[in-house]
Amino acid sequence: MERRFLAFFVLTATLLTGLTFGVNCYVDPFGRWAAVDESTVAGRPAYTLNRRLFKLIAFDHWMTGRAGEEVSVLIGDSTTNQIDADDLTRLTGRPWYNLAYGGAGLAETIDLVEHVMERHPLAQIVWGVPFARLVAGAENEIPHTIDMVDAPLRHMLTFESLHASYLVLRATWLGIGFEDPRMDTGDQDIVTYQLSRARSEIAGRPWPDQELAKLAATVEKAQDRGVSIVLLSPPVHPRTAEFYRTSFAERHARYLALLDRHCVINFNEADHRADWPAQMFVDASHLTTEHKPLLTEDLAQALGVACAKPLIAAR
Repeated sequence: MERRFLAFFVLTATLLTGLTFGVNCYVDPFGRWAAVDESTVAGRPAYTLNRRLFKLIAFDHWMTGRAGEEVSVLIGDSTTNQIDADDLTRLTGRPWYNLAYGGAGLAETIDLVEHVMERHPLAQIVWGVPFARLVAGAENEIPHTIDMVDAPLRHMLTFESLHASYLVLRATWLGIGFEDPRMDTGDQDIVTYQLSRARSEIAGRPWPDQELAKLAATVEKAQDRGVSIVLLSPPVHPRTAEFYRTSFAERHARYLALLDRHCVINFNEADHRADWPAQMFVDASHLTTEHKPLLTEDLAQALGVACAKPLIAAR
């Protein structure tokens, strides 16, 4: 009896494993075998479920046709992801790729910078370091993500891949799309709601001394390799900028001191806040679709200035 049960269990497990592997290889939701655009029906589920992994796989595909070529990358959270790499390539005359994704914390971006420097020839890195991300102990999934990038067959056996495959098939066969859930702000406007959340997320969180020491070491390592690193302070809504300066005055002063120690493009510098008025923003820190190209244009212009001292971005 026990042997029959064991045989049935092994057979069932083998069939389920084989089915999972087969479905994931067939659907290929993360674009392992062929690059998938994150904006398409086939690419959106995997991108939404695991932006880190999706971006790194897509970047490897992009680099395949550029063996040995020096490229430049953007790294950061969703505020840096607003920059159009194709437009930046056109404006600067050199190839750019945007590896930024929503929710990227400071520790994650540090590990991501280290990862791409180790594996690819780089000319420059624009590294988004917004004030809100300077908290200690934030989640860091990049080591696990890199492990999954390096083990595609093993990743084909995960529930994450199966979930993404199911969502792709559902969208393809039934026309049921998959998007990020809409944010419920109650009776508050979006900026007020997000600033309220920011207060609770930042207040009481330690200053990331350990992460910033690693950031400085990573910048020094990049300089030794001839890779230019520019820290980026992406523009925020005027109310957000004022909130940071007044509600977290001491912490914000430390943030500005950090920027002053590095080559930086600061889109929130006091003399140029009028360049980013409230009507340009869709929420507390993201530009409207109409105004995102201005960010790319201003960045391209600022990058054209030698970084002998901190840069101030302005139109």
